[in-house]
Amino acid sequence: MPDMRHEIGELWHKVNREVHEHIRHAFRGSELPPVTLILLRYIRKEPGITVGELARKSDMVKSHVSNMVEQLVRQGLVEKRTDPSDQRLLRLYMTQAAVDFTAAMEARSRKAWASVMEDLSEEELADVLRGLTILVKALERAKTKPEKGKA
Repeated sequence: MPDMRHEIGELWHKVNREVHEHIRHAFRGSELPPVTLILLRYIRKEPGITVGELARKSDMVKSHVSNMVEQLVRQGLVEKRTDPSDQRLLRLYMTQAAVDFTAAMEARSRKAWASVMEDLSEEELADVLRGLTILVKALERAKTKPEKGKA
């Protein structure tokens, strides 16, 4: 009998791949990659965030984030403004075009997700919710455990 922990890991990997593929499909036709929506969400949540802070929060390499921000600036979705108290700092702000773009992309994303969920029964939805809740709690507990061999 296969080890359930290994099987869960394999299923999680497959779910991750399938979700990424589903997101790519939902964003087809957009000139921006889906990851830009993640960056725009952080900028919306924290207007005035710096590129360095954005890189840390998104867990991406600063140079990659910087390049993506430049693309967003060229497309009129993000404005860079100098910090009044420290002229060396550039702060990032969404434009109205970005607000409209993120609303449209989030609607597309919700519609794509709804198409996945629509064939599940109420019982299956409850099972998925329960399983994901358990997994999230396990991940949260794992963050607080000291790494083995590093105590």
